[in-house]
Amino acid sequence: MRLHVDTFKYCAPTRSAFLSGRFPIHVNQLLNNNPGGIDLRMALLPQKLRLAGYKTAQTGKWHCGARSVLNLPINRGFDSHFGFLGGGEDHYQNNGKNPVDLWRDHGPAYGENGSYSCELYSAEALRVVAQHDPKDPLFMYVAFQNTHEPYQCPDEYQDPGQNYTERRIVQGMLTCVSIAVGNLTTALKAKGMWDNTLLVFSGDNGGPQYWGSNNYPLRGGKWTDFQGGIRNPAFAAGGWIPAHMHGTTVNGAMHIADMYTTFCALAGVADCSDNADGVPPTDGVDVSVLFQQAGSPTGVVGNTSSPRHEIVISSNTIIVGEWKYVRDTPNDDLKIDGQTSGYWTGPVWPLSGNHSAGPGYEPDPGCPAAGCLFHLPSDPEERHECGAQFPAKLQELVARLEVLDAGAFQTWNYVSTSTGALVAATPGVHMYRSGSLGRATACRTRSRSRSRSLPRRRLATIAARHRPLSLPRTATFSHPLA
Repeated sequence: MRLHVDTFKYCAPTRSAFLSGRFPIHVNQLLNNNPGGIDLRMALLPQKLRLAGYKTAQTGKWHCGARSVLNLPINRGFDSHFGFLGGGEDHYQNNGKNPVDLWRDHGPAYGENGSYSCELYSAEALRVVAQHDPKDPLFMYVAFQNTHEPYQCPDEYQDPGQNYTERRIVQGMLTCVSIAVGNLTTALKAKGMWDNTLLVFSGDNGGPQYWGSNNYPLRGGKWTDFQGGIRNPAFAAGGWIPAHMHGTTVNGAMHIADMYTTFCALAGVADCSDNADGVPPTDGVDVSVLFQQAGSPTGVVGNTSSPRHEIVISSNTIIVGEWKYVRDTPNDDLKIDGQTSGYWTGPVWPLSGNHSAGPGYEPDPGCPAAGCLFHLPSDPEERHECGAQFPAKLQELVARLEVLDAGAFQTWNYVSTSTGALVAATPGVHMYRSGSLGRATACRTRSRSRSRSLPRRRLATIAARHRPLSLPRTATFSHPLA
């Protein structure tokens, strides 16, 4: 079952939105990982699901705060954690410019690095399933580092018939993720959990078309607010999904932050909102109807049934109904071969190391001074800016974005005061104090199993398994990164 999921234009704000239930503009749109990440006063999705009796596990990339031990996943609602805290690292040694960044629960995972990251995190996900008691509901967040830079992949996953190195490596990285998701699916079936599972797979941003990725026919890619950067490949699977929804395409609007509220609602959490003092409330809405509405096996389910009508992509971009406004061409400082990155590519891309050449390449035309207005149903590729044609609609979206941008919130640095309280040290959009802090939870064991020779799947996943009857009992989130 294919989905339409909108995200941020790069990784950390997307995962902050997923775990906090807030638009990036209300949590972490400035990629502020090490100093702040997700504000400690915000209740994360695993904390909510534990209220409904769920066991929780996270493996892979975190990138939602590493300022102190209070930011560790184990202290933010996950019963177990195995992965790295930063944004990207060597896929074999688990380090980048800094020392090894690999953690298990409360501390460094000494001696566990040295394997290809996709295989490492796949083995951890299988371990969690193998040791889980099916009597308890499970939420598992699996965040593969693939296909994030550095672009590395064992030869066994690469297609020798693919003659361009960049594309061959990126596709090989996705092949590993496909195998890993297939292994996870098989493990859930073997454990007797699949029939009551909702698994959702989503990317965290569009592919970097400036290095081996292609978002054709959409405009732009990672680091832009055009559709190629924020509309992600996504699907849902699992025995919990009604049979009549299998094979359908659901075009109903949803933002990654909606998964927070949707999973809470499906799990039977009494209150799916989070309204802590000093931070913005949750923005997510319950879109579970999109997983269960009527549809034909090959049909397309329309947008009318989605409760999501407004999506705040960033301080630069908003979608209201069928209309999208982009204030300006994002990231003018990110130039590829002298061009800003809101360009179009051909169906086969890239063909060489020159990313502003080749069949299908069309340069970024930018936006008028007033910004770009697009009518997405008739122009999903964003080729026809129509602000001059619809000036009233343009002004409506400009005014709405200005109102929302005025309430933007960003987590910043914390320092301790003489009373032991944590205070924001760096002025952001809002200065604030930190109130309630996360609590540590139980550790998991270290044993892990490995498997690769099982059916393949593509792209990223959130898997949720549900209680008998209508409530999901296990949830897993997994996605490749870009």
